[in-house]
Amino acid sequence: MAINNVEALFAESLNELELTKKQKSVLRASLTLFSEQGFDRTSTSDIARVAGVSEGTVYKQFKTKEGILKALLGPFIQQVLPKAAGEFLDTFANTNVPDFETFLRRIVADRLTFFETNKLQLKIFIQEILSNSDMAATFINKTVGGAITRITAVMKFYQQKNEIVDWDPVRIVRYIMSTMLGYALPNLIQPDKKLNIEQSTDEVVEFIMRGIGIKKS
Repeated sequence: MAINNVEALFAESLNELELTKKQKSVLRASLTLFSEQGFDRTSTSDIARVAGVSEGTVYKQFKTKEGILKALLGPFIQQVLPKAAGEFLDTFANTNVPDFETFLRRIVADRLTFFETNKLQLKIFIQEILSNSDMAATFINKTVGGAITRITAVMKFYQQKNEIVDWDPVRIVRYIMSTMLGYALPNLIQPDKKLNIEQSTDEVVEFIMRGIGIKKS
């Protein structure tokens, strides 16, 4: 399975940037606190305390709390999410899955697990991307576009095996993604409610197979 820990990927991405030790500490602390308490309920004094720096240092490095959020979201879009998507796609590209339903079940379970495991961190990103068209466009270019291109090749493979309908592969990928999001996104409203991965996977797979699967005679 792909790596499912966004915080670990975020910490790794910070090491690739030209940031001071204190800046990295502030951003790691901010991700933790924004995830656990929410952006509005987190103060710069909270961030300074968790980061182990003075509040003056926080202001000096990032000016405002909004500045911290912007600095935090940059690595998310440029490195964390593309890397998470790439590792996920590499996992399945190197796996010989005999039939489409098995393939579908594996990717649905993996992505729902990813979302459930990281929903507090992803909520920060999703809230911002919905209100920022430039950020949304960057995310699509960096992550979604490449992922769709790679997955469509897989769809063509199963179409050639006559296991799924001969639709535009991009249409099929969007169909799958929107169905999964229909299960994952409502949990952002009730973060304390745990998503039943097994049941949700069964329901998503059943729905999609009824729509694009070809019954064998």
